Amino acid sequence: MTGTVTATASATRAAAPDSATVAVTALGEAASAARARKRARNRAATVRTAIEATVEVGIETVDHRVTNSAVTFEPETDAAFRAVEEFHVRCEPDAVATVVVEATDGGGGVDHVQFALTDTARADLQAEAMTAAVDRARRKADRLAAADGLAVGAARSITTQPARPGNEPVDDAWESDPSVHPAPISVTERVEVEYELTAAETDMTVANDSGKG
Repeated sequence: MTGTVTATASATRAAAPDSATVAVTALGEAASAARARKRARNRAATVRTAIEATVEVGIETVDHRVTNSAVTFEPETDAAFRAVEEFHVRCEPDAVATVVVEATDGGGGVDHVQFALTDTARADLQAEAMTAAVDRARRKADRLAAADGLAVGAARSITTQPARPGNEPVDDAWESDPSVHPAPISVTERVEVEYELTAAETDMTVANDSGKG
């Protein structure tokens, strides 16, 4: 062995999101906190029923809150109390528009829409990016070794590195308008690979040929 060479490389792979989360809110206003909560709960139930009757979704309630207008700076309502129930609707990206329509037609509001990759899809994308990064590191090491008349042998170690600023993995994609096709989600992997250096095969071939005959 004649030493080692270390090369770093990164690769990015992108894919269309395969899951979406719609954040839906249901409001209830009344003269008492209890009545406001009840109205919000009833409206949320109505919206959930409408959505579940139309598309296949998973729904999870994530927040309940009540605001007292008397102690709120610039209250958003003339009612004494406003209650909000927020729930997340998880669905296929193609179903987002339908969920938004059913939610708003049912009296609810849409806070935001988040597009993402499922864990399986993300893992596949990371594996593709990692493989591409390692292949790129190998080609880089080959060029470095060739400059010194050497060849690259087996990898001694492979270490993942933080992505450079501006190339961080993107966890999800946001779209305020569900009618817009969500942007692809990209994942970047960066590696540092240490390789063994060996004598170049071309040099060995020439030496062997010269000893024949």
